Amino acid sequence: MSLNLLLLILCYAAMICTLILLPQNTKKIVNKAGTLLYSLKNKNNLGFYAVCIVAFALVILLFFQQVTLYTVIIDLCAVFGLFIVTKEWALKKVYGVYQNLIIINSTVLEYSDIVTFPILNLPKEEQEHYQKNVLVVATESKGNINLIFETDDDCSKVIQILTEQDIIKE
Repeated sequence: MSLNLLLLILCYAAMICTLILLPQNTKKIVNKAGTLLYSLKNKNNLGFYAVCIVAFALVILLFFQQVTLYTVIIDLCAVFGLFIVTKEWALKKVYGVYQNLIIINSTVLEYSDIVTFPILNLPKEEQEHYQKNVLVVATESKGNINLIFETDDDCSKVIQILTEQDIIKE
């Protein structure tokens, strides 16, 4: 078996596993999430289909090239790019605030991981200097995370829900 064929098989296997397993993982996350409290708008993601086509085409085109470090790196970039857009595509259908966690922009944030909301702890006049559609969350495991919402109203609604759920302490 040639090195080109081995690289092609490995890349395609990783890509197909990504396309199958990530949507399955999303179902597990939603089951763990609890009741949907507020659905967030999700962007149209036509880029997913474009990246899928380009990633698969790139791997097959590189099959006809001599295997070098550059072809391996480009193949890995195609696999990783497909992973990123598949994760975004699988999660975008379930963006929202749930009983146990928030899902937005490919981020799954469990309430138990939240330490504080740094911007919300500032005085009101200082909060005015920050974007109204961004909620900064300090977590134990991931550090500070910026949750970026489509609109200011979505961010305000999420803050209201988190306050009602006693996640944000006033």
